[in-house]
Amino acid sequence: MFRRLSSSLPKDPKFPADLEKLGYYINEKDQIRSIAHPDEEFNFFISKNERVREMQREAFDTCIRSELSARFEASGLNITRLPLNVGLSDPHVPILTSSNLATAKRLIVYFGESMQDLGIFAHRIIAQDSIASGSALDFVHAIQSRESNAGTAIVIANLGQLVWYRRGQRAMTITSWNALPRKTGVSNPMRIDAVKNRVPGNGSTKEHVKSVFEEVLVKLARQDAMIDLIGLGEGAEEAVGYLDQNWKHWESKVRAICVGVGFVWRVQDDIHNEKFIDFWGKRARAYLIHSVPVETPLAGRQELSCNCFSSGESAFTECIMPRSHQSMLAFFQLVNDMPGYFEAELDIPQDEDDMSRVVRWETGIRAESPRAA
Repeated sequence: MFRRLSSSLPKDPKFPADLEKLGYYINEKDQIRSIAHPDEEFNFFISKNERVREMQREAFDTCIRSELSARFEASGLNITRLPLNVGLSDPHVPILTSSNLATAKRLIVYFGESMQDLGIFAHRIIAQDSIASGSALDFVHAIQSRESNAGTAIVIANLGQLVWYRRGQRAMTITSWNALPRKTGVSNPMRIDAVKNRVPGNGSTKEHVKSVFEEVLVKLARQDAMIDLIGLGEGAEEAVGYLDQNWKHWESKVRAICVGVGFVWRVQDDIHNEKFIDFWGKRARAYLIHSVPVETPLAGRQELSCNCFSSGESAFTECIMPRSHQSMLAFFQLVNDMPGYFEAELDIPQDEDDMSRVVRWETGIRAESPRAA
């Protein structure tokens, strides 16, 4: 029997985490383009070797994370480590919180997907459109640009970076973990230890959502602050599931909810608290994968138990936020400005493809509302 020594196997490919050395630059439109061919975007398929492509992408993504880190800080967002009060080298998951968290009377909290880096909505939009539009930057700036949001704080959770890399002393996504250096170019990725490579209280998306609510929102924010919540994909499921189980504590604090949904989700299977069901039907919106313009009413209330609208995104869940966050923020502002506001049930025709027959949504006002702002 023959065997090859590791020294004879192909070496693990390496790429510098430097945008210029990778052959790219950021142009005046905030787009990442090829230095050699300025009209060309990031080229993932540089090789038929999957490991080569994977390592180049990780180096490219590292550059993006570094660029965004500086921009988030300049926009008034700070890193908060979970669990609270742990050291920089201790196992922790970073989230983004605005500097006015402790004093703001209003909070906007975002729970994203479980495969993205902190503050990143969609790498495909970063590569195609701009760094700001594919990340939380445009979202944050949209909140900060509204005069009525002067006292609004922002919390951006991190459901993606839940693996702790001990040697690098940092949290990362499964994608980044698989891109860590290996002995050879054909070696298997390192095994993830269920204890050593997990962060206490944040070992899963469910635990992380609970940690954000019970550590950040309870201990760091004003107790009388009102909360507007956005959930995307798995972040939506976990946040809704948590609120359903703990609604007695949060019913006086949560004012409105928007979720981005790119899959079949029967909400009634996850919501059992009658008071939360009532709130959900009147103060929640779902934005669905659909090619028609953003905020066009769609069928889906039977499955999602709330009014449904087009996100303006026709293919990818991760692109829902960049396409529809302005509409979500406008909805939050509407609820904030109109005490007693509730969403009247939409009248949607059976044939939702015949958009000319869609009846425009209407709002309703309750004469008396225990949740009036």
